[in-house]
Amino acid sequence: MLRHCLNCHYPPTSCSIPQVGVLPPWSRLYSVARIVVSVLWILIFTGTSSFAAQFGADLNRKLEEILRQVLPANFSITLQVADLETGTVLMSKNPDLPLVPASTMKVVTSATALKTLQPDFTFLTEVLADQTRESSVGNIYLRGMGDPYLVSEELFALTRAVTEKGLAEVRGNIVVDDSYLIPGKPLDENEKLGVRSYHAPYGALSLNFNSVKLVVLPDSVPGKFAKIIVDPVSEYAVVKRGVKTVKGKAPAQIEILKETNADDRETITVTGEIGAQAPARSRYVNISSPALYTGEVFKEFLLREGIKVSGKVVHGKTPQSAELYVDFNSRPLGTIVYWLNKFSNNFMAEQICLVLGAKVHGAPGTREKGLAAIRKHLLACGVDDGTFSLSEASGLSRNNRISASALVKVLLAAAHDFDYSAEFMSSLSVAGVDGTMKEKFTDPEAKRRLRCKTGTLRGVNALTGYGISPDGRTFAFAVIVNSLRQGTGLIDYADKISRAILDIPLGGE
Repeated sequence: MLRHCLNCHYPPTSCSIPQVGVLPPWSRLYSVARIVVSVLWILIFTGTSSFAAQFGADLNRKLEEILRQVLPANFSITLQVADLETGTVLMSKNPDLPLVPASTMKVVTSATALKTLQPDFTFLTEVLADQTRESSVGNIYLRGMGDPYLVSEELFALTRAVTEKGLAEVRGNIVVDDSYLIPGKPLDENEKLGVRSYHAPYGALSLNFNSVKLVVLPDSVPGKFAKIIVDPVSEYAVVKRGVKTVKGKAPAQIEILKETNADDRETITVTGEIGAQAPARSRYVNISSPALYTGEVFKEFLLREGIKVSGKVVHGKTPQSAELYVDFNSRPLGTIVYWLNKFSNNFMAEQICLVLGAKVHGAPGTREKGLAAIRKHLLACGVDDGTFSLSEASGLSRNNRISASALVKVLLAAAHDFDYSAEFMSSLSVAGVDGTMKEKFTDPEAKRRLRCKTGTLRGVNALTGYGISPDGRTFAFAVIVNSLRQGTGLIDYADKISRAILDIPLGGE
């Protein structure tokens, strides 16, 4: 009685597939060959792993030697270097230790915004009106939604759009509405908040990074007061001159004081002296009431366009009955992030954080909501919850903590996400070429080999971004150095360590 083939159910004489228990000579040879190949693969893999482990150990020994030469004992460091393609860690030192990141925090903020909102996202500013009659309106409402790059040129373009609608008269007030965001104050534990532009407040309706430009021009006659030009011109601030012109070319030595008036406008007093032959001196001074400042400049632009404004600039909310007159979209987020990271703009970072909060968790946007969105992105990148803590989005606060491994995970995630990788990478400063890296790594061996975000506070120096080794291997890296002593001045140890790493071959082709 014939047995049936277990594979096709034909009689064994009709099937070429070997039967159970019956192996032809060629099949036995094939089985032996498979065993040999498997053993070879195991040996090769084991050897490769051993080589990789040995190579990694060699790199870390080189790193330890760099740290011994560069980093004093009274400083903490977190450092990681990873292959950009595979994510393999090449070198590390305390990679999960959270330290003060300074402005490298902006890498996390900008990556979160680009991933969450997308590079083509725009910020909206609206003009609404009530009691509309042909070429006139009752009240006009200027409502902001957090545009971090609304500058005088953009506001003027918005004004021209209003003019082109045929508006000739505002019979009532200009009402400024900044209710979309509830911002906190800038957080800088390193010094008291003052008049400098990087201490500017935030707001849904903001202009020129919430700063005014003061230009001090000497008089030709010593003893007379210098001229002070305010840009942009508006009725928001009264500037009192107190800078005397003296003989010679002595550069301006000035002091600026601000005082908030009862109507929430400001008086700015400028004192000091300047040489009659000295060049002009410019200073940017922050303002205290962003929405009123924006509204006053908007009113000035309307008047220049020949539009009559009968009322005042007042703070308030837009009623539901108001009709949309003009809407104005900002530049794309991808463009805004370029300026944010290239020049480490604190104001932009905080504005974006507030808008993130509004978009992800609902209006009004707050710092806490924005930081929750940033935290969500960090966790999505695979960052361990214990390797960071967030206080604000720009890096100005010393209460921020983040590790090198966390930053590297954010960099790797950005590099591998086609949706926003190009915009993110192009926003980082190029070594020896532009942004905050223009004066760093200028030697021919290092120039253009890094795209980075810098971070500097007293006692803090950090650098994070992408680079290419001498043998052509691309990598993501983060180096953060913190002083263990209070009162330490500016340091550059992270820069020096990063420069030394650039000289190490990392096993490229």
